[in-house]
Amino acid sequence: MTRTRVAPVRVPRTRTPRVTVIASRHRQSGRPPGARFVLLGMLAGILAGVLAAALILVATGVFRSPTSAFGRAEIARNGNVQGVLYPGDPTRETSLVNAEKARLSYVRSVSASAQWRVAGIQGPYRLTTGSSVTLVLPARAQPYLVSDLLTLAPTTFVRQPDGGYLLSENIVVLTGATLSLTATDGLTLRLRSDPSTFVSVIGLGGSVLINGTATAPVAIESWNTRTGAVDTDTSDGRAYLRMIDGTVSVGHARIANLGFWSGETGGLALSGTDASGTDTSGADGSVTADASGTADTSAPAGAGPLAGAPLAGAPVLPPELLRAPAGSVASSGPSAATLSAGFQDVTIDGNAFGLFITHAAGVTITDTRIMNSLVDGLVFHRFVTDTTVTRTSSVNSGVDGFTVARSSSGIMFDQITATDNGRNGVSIDGRSLADGPSAIGTGVESFGSSTVTRSTVEDNRRYGIELSGGQALGVYSSLIARNDMGIVLDDGASGVVVAGNTLKDQARQSIAIRDRVTDTSVRNNAISGSQTGVYVRNAGASVTDNTIRAVSNHAVSLVGDARSVRVVSNALSGSGAVPVWDETSSGAVVAGNNLAGWQRATTAITVARFVFQPLTVVWLLLALLLLVTALTRSGPQFGAIRHPYAERVPLTSLSRGIVSRESVGGAPDAR
Repeated sequence: MTRTRVAPVRVPRTRTPRVTVIASRHRQSGRPPGARFVLLGMLAGILAGVLAAALILVATGVFRSPTSAFGRAEIARNGNVQGVLYPGDPTRETSLVNAEKARLSYVRSVSASAQWRVAGIQGPYRLTTGSSVTLVLPARAQPYLVSDLLTLAPTTFVRQPDGGYLLSENIVVLTGATLSLTATDGLTLRLRSDPSTFVSVIGLGGSVLINGTATAPVAIESWNTRTGAVDTDTSDGRAYLRMIDGTVSVGHARIANLGFWSGETGGLALSGTDASGTDTSGADGSVTADASGTADTSAPAGAGPLAGAPLAGAPVLPPELLRAPAGSVASSGPSAATLSAGFQDVTIDGNAFGLFITHAAGVTITDTRIMNSLVDGLVFHRFVTDTTVTRTSSVNSGVDGFTVARSSSGIMFDQITATDNGRNGVSIDGRSLADGPSAIGTGVESFGSSTVTRSTVEDNRRYGIELSGGQALGVYSSLIARNDMGIVLDDGASGVVVAGNTLKDQARQSIAIRDRVTDTSVRNNAISGSQTGVYVRNAGASVTDNTIRAVSNHAVSLVGDARSVRVVSNALSGSGAVPVWDETSSGAVVAGNNLAGWQRATTAITVARFVFQPLTVVWLLLALLLLVTALTRSGPQFGAIRHPYAERVPLTSLSRGIVSRESVGGAPDAR
């Protein structure tokens, strides 16, 4: 029998299209076809956002110390706030300050020649100043007492039912005169200060004595006659005291809620030279400013004594006899400091500037309490020298507790207290007034020789003590606690000594030395409880014999040029990455430090800094992109994980094998 070979025939396999299978599975699960991919996409987007945010935070320095703000009592360029923002009306108050300058310039100019311009003038007199008058006290041998004021101004210096006195007109004390507000049984003087008017007491070369007793102090305060209470609104001006030249003595007194906007009108101001300016725009007496700052000779409703109104007591000099010759200017006063002042057992509460002093020498301030100032507490502004401040506190100031501005030197703070202030506890600025040629030829020398000793500086919102520029500055034997930063040296200060202090629980750095500071000695300090004990950046310092403990980052951090830095013989304990961090510095001498108490610790911040490096974040983002692509791809060619050869089968499974031709309907083989 002859066998017939039949060619194998491939029979196609019938398969359900993959898209149909996928659709069937989704119908069985009850979810829309893209639900899984939407959820995966959302998750991937969230992860990408977290990584991107971390990269941004690292790039913007969130894991580094925040930068300082710029400016004073203003929102800084970097968004930080320097102290508590001033609550008044800057535009209106500025115009009122200018009006007061013009009024004072006019009074000074006229009083210098009133004796021979007006025939028969004897003793005190009044000058018309816009819608009000100013009582002028000229020189005489005997001091002017409260009883004299009752005679000279019976309608504007009035005794109140509670025994106090209400003053409703301005007073100026000329050279050679003395105003004595002294009482052994207590005295309360209220200076009118309401929306329609405010008054001032100004010593213009004369002497002002404000003295009570320890049990019966003298009290001077602003007074709103409409509300029957002290004036706390500075937007329409506020009563103030100011002494220009002469002698000031204040003892056993309370001075409260005075002043507005500027240091000169800030509450209680002492000026060694006439800083009122030489503007003669108000030389005809028209110096009362309205809200817009324009001159106005009409009085607002309810104002104090009007020009031309009948007044008992001192005569009102006719304005037409007192007009200054065209082109004349008021004297600007002597060029040297001619002010002497002393304060003992004084409470100053709620002033705009607690106590403002400029161009003075030999001032003494003892056992004085300054609190709740809207701007600074105690200010030594320009050219204040050889001054001592002892057992004095400045608490809850809007900006700084104690301020020594450029050009002042030889200020000795001993046993002071600066707490809860809006910016710094103590600010000492020894920088020069100019760093090159200037319009008025200002010198380029720096200032210094100021010290803080045996003092307490706590809970201030920014720095405990800031020393900016200057030379021969020092902080000794003081307690500095719970400030954002403890002691900060910057702006090229030189010859600074920080010794024997106790620094506790600062938020960031206990001692920071930076930005061209040279020849600084930090020694024998006890530092605890901050992130970094001593921080030195691009500066020169000798850090020796300090005890630094319980810090959470580094005991000492060195950044930048450290060729003039010595870190020697310190006891360093705490926990952090390393006790002395100098990876980004060069040239420092670090030797002989006791590191037995240091514990290396891994913190969340150090981990974040390690992980969220820019290159690491880039690789993580790339990995995330691949993961998202793998999880969210769709189409008939994508789906569940399957065998790579699932679409291929053995040929034998696709045919019936070897069969006869007849069995498939073919003709028999002829062979």
